[in-house]
Amino acid sequence: MRGPVHLSDSDQSMNSEPRPEPKRISQHPVEVCGYQITPVDGPVLLRHVLWQIAEKKGGWVLALNLDLVARGERDPEFARLIRRAEVTVADGYPLVWGARKKDRTIPPFDRATGSDLTQSLLSLVDPNTTAIIGGKDPRLALRKEGLNPDAGWFIFDGIVQLDEAFVADLRSKLEGRTLVFVALGVPKQERLIALLKPSMPGTTFIGVGGSFEFIAGLSSRAPVWMQKRGLEWFYRLCTEPRRLWRRYLIDYIPGAKALLKDVWFGEKSGTNSSAL
Repeated sequence: MRGPVHLSDSDQSMNSEPRPEPKRISQHPVEVCGYQITPVDGPVLLRHVLWQIAEKKGGWVLALNLDLVARGERDPEFARLIRRAEVTVADGYPLVWGARKKDRTIPPFDRATGSDLTQSLLSLVDPNTTAIIGGKDPRLALRKEGLNPDAGWFIFDGIVQLDEAFVADLRSKLEGRTLVFVALGVPKQERLIALLKPSMPGTTFIGVGGSFEFIAGLSSRAPVWMQKRGLEWFYRLCTEPRRLWRRYLIDYIPGAKALLKDVWFGEKSGTNSSAL
């Protein structure tokens, strides 16, 4: 029987829009650069995650972007690690483009970003079964969303270690949590999820990077028109050039090369989507 995903009275009063109905993803994935990308947009992904939580199915939801692909090209062990995710979606228009080029039978779809998913979920889930690990001032982010940080959320914003003793202690503190946002940045958040997930089969894990900084207003996202045109990277490069110039202008190159090569040879060989 499906378990409820609870809303507090205060949360319900703030939600004027109808609650999304939990629904499992039915689309078949498309293989892009060796990753099984499920071609769905944000609203469909949101409904699937709500279904996972309600049914306590658990699993790793990975928002794949060109940064992760590039890291996987440089570090095959990291690529193998993130391929363990049960659901992988395209968090970036290059991968949306790649999926549609690899399989021309799939209908048009938009990217599904980790930041949008995080913001949507916060007002829909039960704080008493939700955890936030990392992030810059996640409590401020919750308040910005009109939510009470002391309402039952488990929030760990200290220093995270990946050694066995720390992970075991953290795992015990996460008992009973069916949704865990991991906001440690790449690749630390993926490595932590890979360590926690095997012994927490009923928990959904999502690596969300800087999502809580965006929600809290500590960092700004690109205007919607730039996001829709795939220019969010350019906006971030202009706003934080010292921190991001190398990532976007140098580190992304292996990922871009891998994507172009995969799409080119995939089209030539007529490869198609794989079954779930």
